[in-house]
Amino acid sequence: MKDLEWKDEYLLGIPEIDLQHKRIFDCFVSIAEEGLSKQDRWIADSSIVQLLGLIQGHFALEESLMRIIGYPELERHIEEHRQFNAELHELAQMSLRTKRNVSREVIKVFQKWQREHIMKSDRHYADYFSGSTRKSVGKKPGAK
Repeated sequence: MKDLEWKDEYLLGIPEIDLQHKRIFDCFVSIAEEGLSKQDRWIADSSIVQLLGLIQGHFALEESLMRIIGYPELERHIEEHRQFNAELHELAQMSLRTKRNVSREVIKVFQKWQREHIMKSDRHYADYFSGSTRKSVGKKPGAK
């Protein structure tokens, strides 16, 4: 489970986003550990439902932030969110409907999210965000 350890390299430098990423990360780890240890199904299912809620709120915040800063790749990022959300909902439905253990699939989805979304796509908008905030620092109100 070494792949399921939080690392500071996942931090983007946007405190609320970093906090949400950590909460989502912890939820993925919880689902993986519960499934792999074959604990009570109710706990695993409730963790999946919790994860879906965290993801929904997180994506809404990210997309709002991107709109505010005029992020040029917003639509592509939203599409990534939709695809990731669809994968998670499919796993949740599979788990809740069939009571099948989906922890291994959840780990794969998590690793993909971590590797491709946080480390690439999110890092890209975070860099854009930090550039936008640096440009606006020191400007007089109403100045362009």
